[in-house]
Amino acid sequence: MPPAFSLSDRSHSLALILIASLLALRLLLVLFSPLELYADEAQYWRWSDQLAWGYYSKPPMIAWLIGIFTSVLGDSVWAIRIAAPCLHAITACVLYLLACRMFSPIAALFTLLIYVFMPGVVLSSSIISTDGVLFPFWALTLYLYWRLREQALNWSGVAGLGLVLGLGFLAKYAMIYSLIGIGLTMLLDRPSRQAVISKKGALMLGTAFLVILPHIIWNALNGFETVSHTVDNANLGGPLLNPEHFPEFLADQMAVFGPVPFIFLLAALFIRRPDNDLDELMKEGTSVRARERWLACFILPVLIIIAVQAVLSRAHANWAATAYPAASLLVGSFMARHAAWRSVFWAGLGLQIVLMVMMAVLALGPPNFSAALGRDNDFKRVRGWQDISEQLMSEVDRLKPTILLTDEREVWHGLDYYTHDQRQVPLLLWRYHDGPRNFAEKQDLAGLDDSRVLVASYRSHLRPRIKADFASWEKVGELRVSLGHRSNGCPLFRELQLYLVSDYKPLKRDQAWLDRFRTLDDTGQRINMHIDQPPICPPLPDMGAD
Repeated sequence: MPPAFSLSDRSHSLALILIASLLALRLLLVLFSPLELYADEAQYWRWSDQLAWGYYSKPPMIAWLIGIFTSVLGDSVWAIRIAAPCLHAITACVLYLLACRMFSPIAALFTLLIYVFMPGVVLSSSIISTDGVLFPFWALTLYLYWRLREQALNWSGVAGLGLVLGLGFLAKYAMIYSLIGIGLTMLLDRPSRQAVISKKGALMLGTAFLVILPHIIWNALNGFETVSHTVDNANLGGPLLNPEHFPEFLADQMAVFGPVPFIFLLAALFIRRPDNDLDELMKEGTSVRARERWLACFILPVLIIIAVQAVLSRAHANWAATAYPAASLLVGSFMARHAAWRSVFWAGLGLQIVLMVMMAVLALGPPNFSAALGRDNDFKRVRGWQDISEQLMSEVDRLKPTILLTDEREVWHGLDYYTHDQRQVPLLLWRYHDGPRNFAEKQDLAGLDDSRVLVASYRSHLRPRIKADFASWEKVGELRVSLGHRSNGCPLFRELQLYLVSDYKPLKRDQAWLDRFRTLDDTGQRINMHIDQPPICPPLPDMGAD
């Protein structure tokens, strides 16, 4: 049994100081950040207005959490985000305690440093995201499952394990990787197998199922829309087998976990060490190798599955994020036992901290800070929404429409949040397809039939299609907000073209409809038609005459 936890121990005191200091700093960054909500955050906020057991594209935990904080603190940006740094502080505490239990205080300190300065965690501590909400439940699952394996968990603790496992599913479906990990540990580790194939194991799984059962029922009553969106996200309808995506996947994972920690992770996973080196580190009858193999069951399946997904189609950088709580423990153990590599580790960690400070300065400082370094593009999704929303509301007051219509999901969510306290007319999203394909499209457009509609259009290639759905179409203005410049010098801006339209008669969405709004370029390729297309920058080269 590990020694009793005591804050008098130097390593524990250092861990507590580090976690508390970073939590305080990150809370201040959230409170004083000038960065506006990005589209997904605005979407989660809108969900929190109507608490349910599920939503269009995600399980409900993130909306519940935002709803709790905004009901007390109001609907400000900082109130929506304030839970994020707290969630990561909880995760850091749990991982530190688990590393102490599995390995040693020095391994736990390395684990803590790896986690709290992980680039993905640094970013996720400043925004509210499903990964940030999932991580505390994931870490608690690892901690309690390890205690179950040690036969150190009583019946109430086992019920708690089932509870956090179920709550993790309500945070993000990626929690299913934890079940894959548990299954692998049962195959490879006898104590884990004995722990799960028991009455306590049955209680764990039964409790988890009862927690997620209301969400399953909600999905059944709503056409399994959350599950179907998750399947659509895999995007396996295009050409399969894209091996050129694999290097990009590796680069993305280095960006999420940190370049040097990711290299050490690969070393810890795949470099075999002499048995006698590990035998010296036997602990409670379980070798360090067995403990690291147990952790690998929660790392490798995630990395392999998302790597395959990347090669088959695409994979966002954060899709493998659930590999990294256990990866922090594994690399922490590796560093505790390989003093010769610590100078490289410190150099890599130092670089991550420097970059973290630079990004915080860019985020908190005036826009000319990011402009000076050519990083305006990094912040375009979290700037300019308040400004363009105020411009739009002025036009609404002038033109007196009965309905607002836009053609871009992110624009809809940005306008929805930044106009919610002054908008007196419905805000709808035009449908490219016959039925809704995202949350913003769920509201029926039948009410457009005899309305005076103001179209605030972002996508120039969609305007011919929108125009064809209405009998009348009149341009009445444009709105533009400067967002700085791209690294190539081209201006960055968010522009909305305004049109007053009426008499909604939507065309059938079929192949003929798709072809109707395309033309041929000089090479015979079909390209989209545009209305009021913004100038291309840099300009296309003038080929001249032969």
